[in-house]
Amino acid sequence: MAPPASPVPRLDASAVDPATVAYLRDLVGALEGKCFHLACDGQFAGDVTDDLFRLRPEPNLLHGVPDVVASAVKALEEILRKGCAALAAYGRHMVRLKREHKEEALGDAMAELLSVDDVIVDNYDAFDATRAHLLATMRAKQHLINQIAAVITSPAGGGGGGDCLTAALAALTSLLPRLSQAHQREAELQIGMNRMILSFLRMFWHLQIAKARVEAIEAALAAAASLSGDWSYDVQLVRDATARFEESAQILRQYMA
Repeated sequence: MAPPASPVPRLDASAVDPATVAYLRDLVGALEGKCFHLACDGQFAGDVTDDLFRLRPEPNLLHGVPDVVASAVKALEEILRKGCAALAAYGRHMVRLKREHKEEALGDAMAELLSVDDVIVDNYDAFDATRAHLLATMRAKQHLINQIAAVITSPAGGGGGGDCLTAALAALTSLLPRLSQAHQREAELQIGMNRMILSFLRMFWHLQIAKARVEAIEAALAAAASLSGDWSYDVQLVRDATARFEESAQILRQYMA
């Protein structure tokens, strides 16, 4: 519909059928603050009593209404009446968009799941290395304990000759600090492993949440409607209808102001 060549006249209620005036006022009120998309959503969501055109008088609709306004009202009816081509195209378009959004959400959820899984794998490698270090430290500590026991139970450690005693004291002087260091290192590694275990518990909790999110989106996607075919036809219909809506609604508002 081409833009009006002159300013839109104002309503002269005395020249228009009261039923038509009531219809147009109701229509303007119903469209207040709405774009084409919101108007379509309302048409899909509402029942008969919420229909935009429920007060449409028959058969003498728009008698006495200027042609430019009558054309605008007819355009609104053509693109928003339930069952019309534009409204059906909008419905199909929204079905495809909702499915596309779910597919994007699934991709994001899968990426998050893989990210958490990668973190767990990386941390497990560190945990495995720490555990190996701890086991090696424990073996080294036990070896030192065995060496100390051997020194203590040897004739020198039991009070043998002077030279033997000196050698035993020298061995213990070397072994005991090393044992203390091994014990301290073992404790540090054990604390580190305990912290890693707590971290694993948190990460596995996040992993379960991520898995549940993926499964929920997969279920929603499986239940969602799917439409095949080319989007372009419906997209063009919706674009054209949007332009007609904006222009026609503006004319009607000016007429009823």
